[in-house]
Amino acid sequence: MTRTASFYFRLCLLFILPFCIQSCNEEGPKDNQTSGSIKISVDESYRPVMEEQIKIFTSRYPNAHILAEYKPEAECLKDFMEDTTRVIFITRELSEEEKKYCLSKQIVSKSMAMARDAVVFITSENVKEPKFTLKQIRAILTGQDSAKKYQIVFDHKKSSTVRYVLDSLIPGQKIADNNYATNTSEEVINYVSGNDQAIGVIGVSWVADHSDSTTETFLKKVNVAGIWPDNDSINRFVMPYQAYIGLMEYPCTRNFYFISKETWPGLGTGLVNYLCRDGQLVFKQAKMFPLRVNVMLRETKVNP
Repeated sequence: MTRTASFYFRLCLLFILPFCIQSCNEEGPKDNQTSGSIKISVDESYRPVMEEQIKIFTSRYPNAHILAEYKPEAECLKDFMEDTTRVIFITRELSEEEKKYCLSKQIVSKSMAMARDAVVFITSENVKEPKFTLKQIRAILTGQDSAKKYQIVFDHKKSSTVRYVLDSLIPGQKIADNNYATNTSEEVINYVSGNDQAIGVIGVSWVADHSDSTTETFLKKVNVAGIWPDNDSINRFVMPYQAYIGLMEYPCTRNFYFISKETWPGLGTGLVNYLCRDGQLVFKQAKMFPLRVNVMLRETKVNP
């Protein structure tokens, strides 16, 4: 190599090397299982329990920064498909059509049920010991209730509770126009607490008393209804207590899933691993039924 050629070779290296280093830094993972930053989308139905989970996780790992956006389930899925988040937390797995779409975008998703919760029906505290059969709930939802005493109030028109009702309680039917949706579960609770003719539909963690892990108590400002199942083997009104959620004797249960597309053990993976191990206790305290640990159910007598 001549002196002139050597000079130009070194000059090119001076220009190219910084860009190579920058490119390598941009392409490599910027987070690991216990540090870094990530944005996640969470079904708003689970805001109380997930806020507690993230609080514990980030206090344990102070270098972990998690921005959680709580929104309707449909919007969480939109975030996942549009690549604005790597991990979402919702009440179902991806459909076959959604999985095919992900594969077309070279996205390989992973999912697992972490806990089971209940869709609960709440009334104002003035309605003492509310009880409904599933047949009554369906009649109110579809406008076929001849008494016309109640209206159903949802947390959001695109929420997982609305989808649950449409898919599991009144498949193939429409929700009557006199029923309506607010914007959040908190708004449902506030509305129902001041309206004796309203029945709110929300997730159980919103009304569970997290402060007492030994008793099945709910918020004092509303009452939680017992539901009479369609199952002929359970001839009684069932409350959404933890054991009945676990055994699915309470008729309106659903699972809480994570869906992830992380391709390396990043912060999303670290959070998921925590939720499936130590976080199971927090789900239990929120009156949900943990699915990733062994739970022993015992019969007890409750004194009146």
